[in-house]
Amino acid sequence: MPRNRPGALRARRLPAPHSRKVPPPPRIPGLSLRTSLAVHRLEDEDDGPLLLPGATASALHRYRTFVTTPGRGVLYPRTSVCPACPGCGMDDVRHARDVLAETLRLLTPRGARTELARTLNELDRTYRLRTLPDPRPNPRPWWHRRLSEGAEGW
Repeated sequence: MPRNRPGALRARRLPAPHSRKVPPPPRIPGLSLRTSLAVHRLEDEDDGPLLLPGATASALHRYRTFVTTPGRGVLYPRTSVCPACPGCGMDDVRHARDVLAETLRLLTPRGARTELARTLNELDRTYRLRTLPDPRPNPRPWWHRRLSEGAEGW
């Protein structure tokens, strides 16, 4: 059987096996490129109501912005105006933390999960320092058991 000459093979110019028609999703600020890609992959594959495409990046930005608010005063999370729609739900930092907890729970590569957990632990520590505990019983996660905007005068 005759073989193709090397020049004939090069002349065909087959596309590279890793060529993409769609550019990769943007890197999530504060996370590595590998972790960002794992999060984007998870958001594309998940059918749940919390993990829509871009939800993790938006939630991480909202959580970081709330926690790093300038000043030394106490911060009070505020309830979103329209909790039914996903965009307005991010107004409530506790909803943003719910999204991040769900991402952390479902993220599959161990290294990506570890990196996200490390980032969240730093932000959680600041959140605990800047908010006040709510003494009323609440079965929700710990970030929901902090005094909210309407509860400071009860």
